[in-house]
Amino acid sequence: MSLFDRKKYIGKKFGGYTIEKTLGEGRYGMCFLARSDEGDMVVLKKFKSRIHAKNADRNAHEAVMLSRLRDERIPELLGVINEGGFYAFVIEWKPGDTLSDLLFKQKHRFTEQEICSIGTKLIGIIKHLHENGIVHRDIRIPNVLMEGDRVYLVDFGLARFADSDRYRYDLDYSYLGDLLLYLVYSSFEKQGSKKLPWYEELEMKEGQKTFLKRLLGIEKVYQGIDEIERDFADAFCSK
Repeated sequence: MSLFDRKKYIGKKFGGYTIEKTLGEGRYGMCFLARSDEGDMVVLKKFKSRIHAKNADRNAHEAVMLSRLRDERIPELLGVINEGGFYAFVIEWKPGDTLSDLLFKQKHRFTEQEICSIGTKLIGIIKHLHENGIVHRDIRIPNVLMEGDRVYLVDFGLARFADSDRYRYDLDYSYLGDLLLYLVYSSFEKQGSKKLPWYEELEMKEGQKTFLKRLLGIEKVYQGIDEIERDFADAFCSK
């Protein structure tokens, strides 16, 4: 969708919500920040017409997941809009900055204490998902929000009910490992031009390296989130 196409929605009203700005665009559609007549902020996740028609069953997964996962750390599905070719989910707006914006726009360097806090809270969210039989499959820095000491996980478009074949829990483990590496690298200053793998380049405790290697499948993969929760606390939160 072109910039012109995106702008044409600004100021328009759908389902009682007035669109204020574009939040982002993906393969399946766009997200807008909108305001209700009462002044409440929401996210409108608009699906592209041809994508919606072709993937109606897949789109329904997100609605089912969000309806099942009632938790303040996860946005709530508030409704659906289907009018005049505008099909969108109405999703609770969560405040804060994405980890992506903090890293690349604000150039924030995450401290060990912050990494401990973020990792602990994010693992807690993943644990809640897995206890409900759900795999997120997209735990990336643009989908994790921070506001003060609060952490939110958003965008459940790829979430599915877990099975032993295609949608395994360990898919979330590798995403978590990659995300944690972004946080660790935020305070890294490269010396020289030689390219090295992260586990040789970063100055980390052996327990931290082993933990990340297991998340990323370099060493024996974790079998469950409880083990991950315990080992993360030992590796990243112990003095």
